[in-house]
Amino acid sequence: MMYRQRRIIPLCILAAMALVLSCGDDESPQGPGDDPTPSTLAADAGLNNSVSGWWTMCPDDDFSEYSLYRSTTSDISSDPPASPVKTASSASDTTFTDAGLEWGETYYYALRTLNTGGNSAWSNEVQVVMPDSGGCLYLSCYQVQGQQASSPYEGQEVTVTALVSSGGGELYGSYTVLADAGGGPWTGLVLFGDSAAAIARGDSILVTGTVSEYYGLTELTYLNSVEILSSGHTLPSPAALTTAQVNDEQYEGVVVSVSSAVVVSAGQYSYEINDGSGSCYLGNRGDYSEPSVGDTIDVQGPLFYEFDEWRIQPRDNNDISISGGGGGGDVHTCYEIQGQQASSPYEGQTVSVTGVVVVAGGEYYSSSAAYAVIMDAGGGPWAGLTLFGSDVSSLNRGDSVTVTGEIQEYYGFTELAYPTSVLVHTTGNPIPDPEPVTTADAGQEQWESVLLMLTNATVTEDDLGYGEWAVDDGSGDIRIDDLGDYSYTPVIGDTFSQIVGVLWYSFDVFKLEPRDDSDLILE
Repeated sequence: MMYRQRRIIPLCILAAMALVLSCGDDESPQGPGDDPTPSTLAADAGLNNSVSGWWTMCPDDDFSEYSLYRSTTSDISSDPPASPVKTASSASDTTFTDAGLEWGETYYYALRTLNTGGNSAWSNEVQVVMPDSGGCLYLSCYQVQGQQASSPYEGQEVTVTALVSSGGGELYGSYTVLADAGGGPWTGLVLFGDSAAAIARGDSILVTGTVSEYYGLTELTYLNSVEILSSGHTLPSPAALTTAQVNDEQYEGVVVSVSSAVVVSAGQYSYEINDGSGSCYLGNRGDYSEPSVGDTIDVQGPLFYEFDEWRIQPRDNNDISISGGGGGGDVHTCYEIQGQQASSPYEGQTVSVTGVVVVAGGEYYSSSAAYAVIMDAGGGPWAGLTLFGSDVSSLNRGDSVTVTGEIQEYYGFTELAYPTSVLVHTTGNPIPDPEPVTTADAGQEQWESVLLMLTNATVTEDDLGYGEWAVDDGSGDIRIDDLGDYSYTPVIGDTFSQIVGVLWYSFDVFKLEPRDDSDLILE
C-alpha cells in the first residue's frame, strides 16, 4: 500500500501570497506611539477536527508578539477570550493548527499584534464552519467508542481521522493506537493490521477499516486505506489515574499513567501492579526493561483489554521508571497469605506481602515490639494480616507497604512476625472501608485482621476481665477489647450507632479491637 502525504492546495496558498501584498511595504520603524501594522488572517477547516491558518507577517521593527484568539461568537476584538490559542514572539511565525475541535461548530478567529510600546492592532476576523459529523465521512475515536463497552459501529466499515499515539512496531502483534487531539475519556482506538506499520507517533492519519470487538477490545481491523495527512503533532497528555481507576472502559485505547505502583506479582505476559487503591496490570507488548516483583514503578502507555485484564502497555523505556524492590521472590496479598483457612498455607515460610496499613504501628498495645495491621486495598473476607515486630512501629495508616517476614500461627492467630524488610511505597492512600457485619457474624475466621463495622449494638456486658466487654445488635454477642487507645468506659445499656475495629483472636476467643475514640460512636 502506498502512503500519501496530504497536500493542502492552492486557494489558501494563493490567497496567502496575495495577502502579503496587502500588508504594504512598511520599512520604516514604527514610533513608540504608533499601532503595529495589522496582519491579514486566513483559515480553513481541516479533516481531523482541526483548523489550519496563516497570517501576513508584521514588518515593523518594534514588533513584540502575536496572539491568536478563537471564539464561538463573533466580534472577538471587542471582547477577547481569556486565553489565546497561540502566541508567538517571532514575527516570521505566521501559521497555526488548532486541533480537537467539535464537529458541526462554527468558530471565529482573530489575531492581535502587539509592539514593544504596548500598542496593539487586530487583524480581520475569520469564520470557519466545521463539517457536520452526521453527514461527514470521517469519525473521531470518541465517536467510534460511542461512550459504551461495544462500539455502535461494530461490524461497519468506517473512516477515522486522529493522531497516532503508538506507532507501527512499537507494540508487539501488528498493533497501533490512535488518539483524538483533545484527549480525555473515550478518545483512544486500537488499530490491528500490518497496513499501519509505517505510521509513527505524532502522525495525523486518515484510516479506513472495520470496527470489531475482539474479546472485549474495540478495534479497527481489516484496514484497506491508511493516509498520512501530516506529522510531528503534539499528543494529548496521558490521563493520570490510580491503579484502581485504570480498570474502566472509558480509558480503552487512551494513553494513561499511574505513579508509585508496586509490582505485586508476575505472570507470563503481564504484571499485577497496585498503588494502594486496587490492582490493574502492566502488559509487555512494548520494548522496555521489565520490572521485578516488589519494584515501585511510574508508568504510562495505551490501555488494552485482553485476557480479562486491563493492561497498560508501555511503548519503550521512556514510558516506565523503576525504583527499589520490596523483597525476595513473589509478593503476596493478604488474601493469599490467609489461604481461606484457619492456618496459613505459608506458615513457617518467609514471604513478602503488600497491603495498605489500617492500624498504624503502636496504635495497639504490646508489651514488646509493636503491632500493625495491613489489608488488601479492595477489602473483603480474608483480606487482612497482622504484623508484629519493632520495625513496623513507624508505619502510619494509609501507607502502601511491602513487608518481608515469617508467617506464624501465634496461638491460632495468623501473623507476619519480625519483618526483615519494611518498604513504604506511598503514603496517604485511602484505606479500605470497614466491612459491615452483624455482631453474631463478626467472630468468624474469614474476618481475622480485617477492619469491621458494627451498627446499632448495645452493651450487654461491661466487664469480662482484662478490659473486655460485649455488645449485641440482636443477633448475638461479640467481645470488644482494649488494645486500642480509647477513653470510653462500658456501661450496660449504652447503644452505639457504630463500632469499628479489627477482628483479633487471643485466648481462644475472637474479639473486636477499636483503634481510638473515633471508632466508637454512641447514639
